[in-house]
Amino acid sequence: MLIKTLTMINFRKYEQVSMEFGYHTNILHGENGAGKTTILEAIHSLAYTRSFKTRLDADLSRHGQAGYQLKGLFSDHHGTDHEVRLKVESSRKKLVSVNKKGLTSRAQIIGKFPLVSLTPEDGDLTFGSPETRRLFFNKLLSQVDSLYLENLQTYARILKQRNAMLQDYANNGTALDRVLISTLDDQRASISAKLHDVRSQYIAEFKQLLYGSYEQMEQEKVLKMAFISNVRITGGEPESLYRRAYQDSLNEDMRKGTTTRGPHRDIFTFFLNTKDLRKFGSQGEHKLVLVAIKFAEGHFLENHLHEAPVFLLDDLFAELDVKRSLMIVESLQGNHQIFITTTDMADLRNHGLKVEGDTLQVIDAGAIQAHG
Repeated sequence: MLIKTLTMINFRKYEQVSMEFGYHTNILHGENGAGKTTILEAIHSLAYTRSFKTRLDADLSRHGQAGYQLKGLFSDHHGTDHEVRLKVESSRKKLVSVNKKGLTSRAQIIGKFPLVSLTPEDGDLTFGSPETRRLFFNKLLSQVDSLYLENLQTYARILKQRNAMLQDYANNGTALDRVLISTLDDQRASISAKLHDVRSQYIAEFKQLLYGSYEQMEQEKVLKMAFISNVRITGGEPESLYRRAYQDSLNEDMRKGTTTRGPHRDIFTFFLNTKDLRKFGSQGEHKLVLVAIKFAEGHFLENHLHEAPVFLLDDLFAELDVKRSLMIVESLQGNHQIFITTTDMADLRNHGLKVEGDTLQVIDAGAIQAHG
């Protein structure tokens, strides 16, 4: 997969600009605030209908404008082009089309144009809350399994309804409809078992890709990942075990005004030499594990979608030594289209990256913004 062209209208600081990309390595350079990351945001928004920096479309519109437009031309491994358009007219109206055909749901584009983004915001994946890691794995699995995405969306709707009833009970003393709660929990137990089965299967595969990616960069430490189900699924049929857990936790849920058990509370944790990375890892260790996660993400997507994902690398070289930085770029060059942001071309050269050649395109983000 690669993206050939991009047009941005009223997106962040860009009023109207179009650009073409090289099929191999694209270097986006310029001072801080020049708009380098914005170009990556636009590409990500076309592939997933949202930025990796914010979920609020209002944050993406140029100052004084109510909306924005993006257009990109992607090409798959068969050489077939796909035009993607995204138009935001207001905070509540977002139109997405692929090859001039309007999409009725975000699910229709998920997994069609695989990307792997490595940005400073991704630091939350190892530093942040369990919810951040759940979101990452939900996004990853949804791209390769449309039924998983469908079940995830159904589960979220049931959870929202259930939590609204519990909050109403806890905050206002409204009588709880136990028949409806029981019906919702029956539905939730069925979907929970399916989500757990898919997570267990795919996470086992992801772990092996992760361990292999990390070992290529670091041989002195051992990385392990744990997937911990919020409901113990052993010694019985999963759906029945979930149903029992939901029945047993109802009193606690009523007291707290929220749903305490279920896949929405599953935990994904990383360990270095048996120590919890989140609690004990250094900045450099976190960055190295994050890079390994992203490499594993790329391999996972490619294995299942049969498309080499585009890599968006924002501020890649922060906290990484020269040897590992070069290893990362060299392993991607030739097989993937990659985008690298930098404020200093000399710094790229110091990291051993060749910044001239037929397979490399240099884009001055500041100049594009000034003359767009």
